[in-house]
Amino acid sequence: MTVAKKKSKIDIINSDFFLWAKNFIKIVDNESNEVKFEPNDQQKEFIEKMEKFNIIAKSRQLGFSTLAIIYCLWIACTRPNTNCLMVSYNQESTQSLFEKLKQIYTSIPDKYKPSEKRNNRMELYLDNGSRVMVKTAGNKSLGRGMNLQYVHLSEFAFYPDTQQQDSLVSLEQALAKNPDSKIVIETTSNGYNFYQQLFMAAYKKGESKYKAFFFPYTSSATLKQFKHELNIAEDWYKVNNHGQRLNPSDLLKDEKVLYSDGVSLKLIMWRRWKLQDMSLEDFQQEFPYTPEESFKATSRSIFDTNKITERINNLLPPLKLNEITKPLPESLNTKGFFLYANVKPGERYYIGVDTASGSGGDYSTMSVFDSQGEQVAVFADNKLPVYKFADAVYDCGMYFNYAFLVVEKNSFGQSVIEKLRAEKSYLNMYKMKTFDDRGKKKYQIGWITTSVSKPKLIQDYKEQFEKGLILINDSETLEEMKIFVEADGKMRNQRGTDLHDDRVISASLGIQGLKCSKWYL
Repeated sequence: MTVAKKKSKIDIINSDFFLWAKNFIKIVDNESNEVKFEPNDQQKEFIEKMEKFNIIAKSRQLGFSTLAIIYCLWIACTRPNTNCLMVSYNQESTQSLFEKLKQIYTSIPDKYKPSEKRNNRMELYLDNGSRVMVKTAGNKSLGRGMNLQYVHLSEFAFYPDTQQQDSLVSLEQALAKNPDSKIVIETTSNGYNFYQQLFMAAYKKGESKYKAFFFPYTSSATLKQFKHELNIAEDWYKVNNHGQRLNPSDLLKDEKVLYSDGVSLKLIMWRRWKLQDMSLEDFQQEFPYTPEESFKATSRSIFDTNKITERINNLLPPLKLNEITKPLPESLNTKGFFLYANVKPGERYYIGVDTASGSGGDYSTMSVFDSQGEQVAVFADNKLPVYKFADAVYDCGMYFNYAFLVVEKNSFGQSVIEKLRAEKSYLNMYKMKTFDDRGKKKYQIGWITTSVSKPKLIQDYKEQFEKGLILINDSETLEEMKIFVEADGKMRNQRGTDLHDDRVISASLGIQGLKCSKWYL
């Protein structure tokens, strides 16, 4: 009878992750003491709300790697013949995870865990047939031939770009086909890449099967993890402010926003203390307050990402078809064309044109501005042949009151210019001043992009946008501006899958049209 009760109690404990962890798990705390595991609020929230597919963006040191190790051990110890996999971004972090796995496994009392058969090659193999494996990203055979009950991808944003998508595809296929199997992507941010796209699709757009979680530095776990630093920061502030703590009247502009959101004065003092020896961008990467903040901090965009975010938050949708007063030509009546304001009679419009091959890679784009600097329409298509795009450019120019066209002359743009002039007799086009070998001045139709003219193109756009002299209405243009960086002496989009800058280029060309103040009729 006694044995039956004891077995029943163990079954109850084994069936509940938190009960099991509370009874059997010890971890090493910040003072190097082995203590009982007590989940923080953020760990509890995640375990209680996680689904089959999960993606986490977070501040540093909230304990999610430790939580994942304990969760893997719970599965391995209580469910025979199951496989769990943890993946990290380099050999050093992989080794650190495995050492922590061994330490936590050792802390479990022997009578409540299966004994180990093997403990090498980054694999803990138990005598109940279960395994916990720790691997490094980049292994081509990652997940191949496996049946995985739980997969945890640690610091996923730091995997090489090509490996992020490839790893996810293979590991999703290796996930066990039962209701309880799970995959978790967990990381701090690392700029605009595949992870950023996947997270934001889940967090904001709801266009992903993944459930998004975000845990900022203001989480309660930060107060616990950095409690000693918080005390040091408060003492530092008092020393430099006549023994007084921070008061609401002393807050800076960005601190007032935090305080109004409920962030404590002590945490704000800690933030100030941290910013003594690190830039705001570095702080926002390591300790983000919002997901958007973490991504912009790691992107190092040429454009002011704060202003981009402000603009995105205040965008209005494009006009619906029944709201458009002037009938669209067939070439513009497509899903790639968006109109934000109806055409005004007598208004002068300026159109920047960037031409691509139409082979499915880069986009052929147009960006339309009125004389006041408001972006009133955009066009983008990456599969339209150059000759058909030239027709669309002509139709767009005529639709917007015989608009002033600024066509980038380089590469495929020359074909568009030739068709517009020779076949369509379109005259209202930008002319760029050049000099021949003898120093004689001449004008060529179209904008010629060089190592000298491109910085001017982008810096003019940056100035007009950041001074509020133009109004960008297209969300995709603004998203491209976020990832437009200067690297290796070149201005371009941050490299990665499905990252483009074509809308930025066409918008900047449109600005040049506005600036030149010419009109050929």
